[in-house]
Amino acid sequence: TRKVWLKKFDLTDISPQKTTRLPEDDEALDNEKPPLKEIENIINNKKFKTVLIRGNDFSSRMKIYLKCIRKTLKEGKQVIVLAPTESHLSELAGLLEKEFKDNMVVFDEKIDQKAKYQKWIKIRNSQVNIALGMRSAIFVPFDRLGLIILEREHSSLYKEERSPRYNAREVALKRAELENIPLFLSSETPSIESYWKVQKNIFLEAELNTGEERENLLKKTIIDMTQEKSKKKIISYELQQAISRSLKNKRQVVLFLNKRGFSSFMICSQCGHIPKCPDCNTSLSYHLDIQKRVRLICHNCGKKAKVMEVCTKCGSKEIRPLGMGTQKLESEIKKMFTRAEIRRLDRDSSIKDDDYRQILKEFIQGNTDILIGTQMMLKGVDFNNVDLIGIISADTLLNLPDYRSGEKTFQLLSEVISSFREISFPKEVIIQTFNPADHCIAALKEQDDNYFYQKEIELRKELDYPPFTHIIKIVILGEEKEAVKQRAECLISYLESLRKDKESAEFKLLGTVDMVLWKSRKDFKVQFLVKVKDLEKFNQAFKKKYDKMLSRHFDQKNRLTIDVDPVRMI
Repeated sequence: TRKVWLKKFDLTDISPQKTTRLPEDDEALDNEKPPLKEIENIINNKKFKTVLIRGNDFSSRMKIYLKCIRKTLKEGKQVIVLAPTESHLSELAGLLEKEFKDNMVVFDEKIDQKAKYQKWIKIRNSQVNIALGMRSAIFVPFDRLGLIILEREHSSLYKEERSPRYNAREVALKRAELENIPLFLSSETPSIESYWKVQKNIFLEAELNTGEERENLLKKTIIDMTQEKSKKKIISYELQQAISRSLKNKRQVVLFLNKRGFSSFMICSQCGHIPKCPDCNTSLSYHLDIQKRVRLICHNCGKKAKVMEVCTKCGSKEIRPLGMGTQKLESEIKKMFTRAEIRRLDRDSSIKDDDYRQILKEFIQGNTDILIGTQMMLKGVDFNNVDLIGIISADTLLNLPDYRSGEKTFQLLSEVISSFREISFPKEVIIQTFNPADHCIAALKEQDDNYFYQKEIELRKELDYPPFTHIIKIVILGEEKEAVKQRAECLISYLESLRKDKESAEFKLLGTVDMVLWKSRKDFKVQFLVKVKDLEKFNQAFKKKYDKMLSRHFDQKNRLTIDVDPVRMI
């Protein structure tokens, strides 16, 4: 039954830690509001029910996990706990091992096949009763499973992007239903799908309160960059003044920009030509390496090229970098604050683990005044002495061609803001944006999650996007452009014929009229989307002639990938 269900999501494919205090008792849980009391009742009932636990206090979430794990083990049952990343897994494991070390196994990123097999045997032989891991741990063969917990359920990393393309959250839902056991989905900023199911009374919600004292000490300021006198400035006047105040008060500053590199791309001011990667057809990013040499680098395939002094299209010398990355931000900040110790933390500055640890060590020791970084700095930065976080461009993710861009922006920036876990003195978050009226930005300012979710769901409903439909991404790859085009046309023709099939569900095709082929590494690539409400009915009709068409038109040279509910649209 599980195997059959999983197939509907995989049609084919040829081809250093933050320390968290372990709760000592359950008093905080006992004193919480009624929904949290219902969690204990659900554990006692031993029946299928999904609970969405919302709250930005990880310690409070851990109290719930511990109490429910204890109860489950006491009943002779077993527990699966999932985390989306190695850093979150390590944090959870460190806390759980204090109480359950001899009764649990951890499937981390560094585990080899032999160790994995040995742990698998322990599970099979019922030698341990808790399994902790990332997405694939949802398949561990417990025969007395009593509880599943997903920490940070909103993470896109729960989706496996190789075959079989499953989402561990969806598998957990189905496994909990089949095993008739409780499932806890936990997040500071839940996925739109989970929030929507709470509104439809499919999930139960348990919301953890954030202390008013914390909110009173945290000031959030939105800077409308369209009102700045100089449109070319990276840093607004207000943020510049705030940085100066922090440095004067001997506090540290974190500047967040989720884009590495010196700038986005090069552009010719004369004709508008943008140098692109010859293999991937994507814009080449402007970089400075450790030796201060200027290079153009493709973030898709890693191809490098020299910076041209003249435009290859029109011959003009008016070619210059445009846009902004962490390297350009670092350069500008060093000009503004010449006496400050400034470090940058991204994949360019910390290629090795030792580099990463050294940058963090210097920051923790107070040897760094201003730390500039991308998302990776959220893994281990100690924010205790930080009194200012500057979000340089909240629009970076909002402008991606992805219907989830608003959701991803809200989740990521909320995570940046919540980095101030423990606040004992006034702190400030300054968000720079060219679109302050966007519901994502407005919700961040007011810290009103429900406002964001309601507006986002309204928008999804209007545009007929998930959770109201399913999106199927179809990608065809091949070495020869014409062969890829022909196979795409063949598949589109097959899909068009399904419209006449009475047994098929209604669906829409997107991107098939003006089909675009582009280079991706060494292959040509074409992509289009199917939008459908009844996925199961569509699959049944689609698979009627699917195998025959697959064997006739696709092989190792011309590959077909079908991804149901993808987490990346490009």
